[in-house]
Formats: sequence, C-alpha cells, structure tokens
Amino acid sequence: HPGGVARERFLVLMREWAGRGADLDDPYDPALVRSAPREIRHLLADALAEEATARAVSSLGIGYTIWSNVEADRSKLDHVVLGPAGLFAVMSEDWGSPVRLVRGELQGDGIQPDEQPVRSLSRAAKALGRSVRVRFTARLIVVPDDALDEPVTHIGKPGEAAVVQLSALPRVLRDGLSGGQRLSIEDVFDVRTRLQNGIRFV
Repeated sequence: HPGGVARERFLVLMREWAGRGADLDDPYDPALVRSAPREIRHLLADALAEEATARAVSSLGIGYTIWSNVEADRSKLDHVVLGPAGLFAVMSEDWGSPVRLVRGELQGDGIQPDEQPVRSLSRAAKALGRSVRVRFTARLIVVPDDALDEPVTHIGKPGEAAVVQLSALPRVLRDGLSGGQRLSIEDVFDVRTRLQNGIRFV
C-alpha cells in the first residue's frame, strides 16, 4: 500500500509520543499532529505524498504498472513506475517548505543537514537495478506544487533525473524527461517480468 510504511511508523511514534503507546481517539487530529515533533509530522506528510503520487500514476491507465514500497538494498523506493516512456524510480516527499537545487542536491528549510534526497534516490535505484537486472530511464523526486518554482527541475545530465511538481508528474511519465526513444511493447513486457520476479517489498 502506497504510504503504508510511513503511516505505520507515524502511528507507532505518535502513540509513543502521546504516552506509552496509548490508544488515541484520532491520531490524525490536526491539532495533535501540529503539536507533534518534526519527525512525526514529516512521516505523515511523506505518507500522504506517496499516496498522492500513486493516485496520479493510476490515472494514466492500463499501460502503466506501479510498485510501491520497494526494497532496494538497505533502503526503499517509494514507487517504481513502468510505462511506454520508460522505467522510473520515484521518491515522493513533502518537507513542508519550498526546495531548491544546490550543486546537484536538494536544500530547503524542511530538509535536515544530513539528508541527501538526490543521492539517496540514486543509490536505491542503482541497487534495485543491479538486483533485478533492469536499467532505470530516469529518477524523479515528486514534491507538492507549492514547493518548487518550476514544474520540472532537471538534475545533472538532461533526461536522467529531475525534481517534479506533483501536477506535472503524469505528463513526465507519459512523455519522459527528454522526449527520447520509447520502449517497445516487447521491452515493457520484458522489464515488467524481471521486476515482477525480482521485486521485494518493505
């Protein structure tokens, strides 16, 4: 379930923070969430972001396959999306503040100094690609529309990676980042088979 891992961790930490694993009438109560520590608020925001991404992808139709909460070495990929424009490794994030690209890495008020979202996504995608013998077309970090000035901000070489507004995600998944060569039906089938056989979930 998209966002499931983050939601479960959110509920555990929220109950611990509220008092020794107490049963809460409504752990999602807005006032309660606002008063919780940053780490707990971020887990809920992440879960909601992952779910929003899954909804955006599901609107693309039967030509697309999405896997969520995919194990990748000692990390995870929020989503792996396969369609005619290629294979995409997707991270969904909501840091609660605008983000910007600085020397190839994301920065923003909500991003902790030791966080490296771009590098983390790259490492996870490479690990999964090696384990199931597939090559990712591009890596995408999806953020809320109000967190990014432009619909798409490219990272590194054109076509390899980008930070994408949520509303722009369906277009990017349909067209690709660089408008390059599309996968044939045979290629899509082969990649899907390898993923189905090799993917493990968190």
